[in-house]
Amino acid sequence: MIKEGILVKLKSGGPTMTVKFESELAEGLWVCNWFAGDQLNEATFSEDQLDPL
Repeated sequence: MIKEGILVKLKSGGPTMTVKFESELAEGLWVCNWFAGDQLNEATFSEDQLDPL
């Protein structure tokens, strides 16, 4: 189950991300943050794409 504050990874691989909040655009879309070096990144992913850690 995806919820705010948990750590996730994409099922296809990639960095560990923190779930920030559920998007207001549609149910089941989650805004996630992760670092690439010193740069903070943010993107929105569907719940189907995410694997809780």
